[in-house]
Amino acid sequence: MGDLSKEQEQAIARSTMYLVAALITILMMLIAGLFLSAELEQQALQKAETAQQLARQTAIAPQAQRPWTLWTRHADQET
Repeated sequence: MGDLSKEQEQAIARSTMYLVAALITILMMLIAGLFLSAELEQQALQKAETAQQLARQTAIAPQAQRPWTLWTRHADQET
């Protein structure tokens, strides 16, 4: 490589630097994607668990009727 000019060596160094930067960027995106995928999976599991808990709660304790108040009794008598 002794016959390469200074400009050619600089161009090779610059190209190598860009290649390494591109590979590091791709690797960082891959790692970020893995973390995001794991987080989404965890949130889906939590959502399913919460839905199961709510289903159990409604099966054990059905929704209470709306309490009667003086105003609703009075309104019912007028109609």
